[in-house]
Amino acid sequence: MVTPRPYDDVRVLDLTFWLGRYATRLFADLGAEVIRVEPPEGLPDRATSSASAHAFFNAGKKSHRLKLASPEGRDVFAGLVAGAQVVVLESGGPLAGELAWVCSLNPQAVVTYISPYGLDGPLADAPASDLTLQAAGGIAWLSGRPDAPPLRLPLDQSVMVTSVYAAVATALCLMDAETGGTGHLVDVSAQECIAHSLQNALQVFDLEGRISRRGGEGTRDATEDIFACRDGAVFLAAPPVLGVSWKALLAWMQEDGHPDVALLMTPEWSDRRYRTTAAAKAMFRAAFESFIRTRSKVALTAEALRRKVVLSPVSRIAEVLADEQLAFSDYFVRVGGMQLPGAPYRLSAPVWQAGAPPSLGQHNTTIA
Repeated sequence: MVTPRPYDDVRVLDLTFWLGRYATRLFADLGAEVIRVEPPEGLPDRATSSASAHAFFNAGKKSHRLKLASPEGRDVFAGLVAGAQVVVLESGGPLAGELAWVCSLNPQAVVTYISPYGLDGPLADAPASDLTLQAAGGIAWLSGRPDAPPLRLPLDQSVMVTSVYAAVATALCLMDAETGGTGHLVDVSAQECIAHSLQNALQVFDLEGRISRRGGEGTRDATEDIFACRDGAVFLAAPPVLGVSWKALLAWMQEDGHPDVALLMTPEWSDRRYRTTAAAKAMFRAAFESFIRTRSKVALTAEALRRKVVLSPVSRIAEVLADEQLAFSDYFVRVGGMQLPGAPYRLSAPVWQAGAPPSLGQHNTTIA
């Protein structure tokens, strides 16, 4: 017997190609019938994405090719919408300029419209890229080191953040539509999704009147950063305010007989302002890296756990793919002959199965 999934009886029409394609992939993971409604040449991501990216974002979906500019194609699309619970459009994609018509086709459906800056406002029609969205949303300002320009996070983070928010908002509206019988229009702005994901920057400004600044990953304190060891790098968090971690680290270095531990036991190390100075950061890095340079990531992690020092290995991509814990949970799956990340959650039964991404128009004859 196949275990039912949360959206087994839900049909999602997917006209996204960039910001929303992971949102619809999440619905496919959870059992929905997700149909990519594509013009004859296909949605733009077929031409702009690598094979692996295309497979990842479209695993488990179907493809229905339609001439949406023709009366016949529009009639077929109207029939698909009538039998769907969710329609996801994206700015710049098919039918993005006909939102009112799409909504009119099924007043009980949830229509989600995803765009860089929202449906209205001074930037509603502005062009965008992952770089400009990260900048407009504020995450670039908080990324990188303080002595360098703002930094774009890699791998189209705006796509992932926007899609997660879009999926959650769509799921909430779908639940309401199923119970109340009334559809919804969900207006998703990528800029707003990113601005909502700025750690505690908004709260800091609201409560303290202070604008948060980038400090690098853990570089506000000399004892929080990434440090080189024998076979790679580890991340350490041992500021004196974390008394257990700091004291355990000093005891570890003392027991090892490391000469530089004396430099870290002077009174100024209890002063947070001192620990944020360039001199303190340079001194700590030299002392700690000389302590760990002959040790492996595995050995350091095991000993740190035993001593209650906050330390973790920094994994390379190849090491993530070979990670024993991820292998145990069957996180990576084969999709279209490629090894890709699986669903980012675990249900009560292992029912998620990745289907190969659809070829253009593959399901024209099977979708009613």
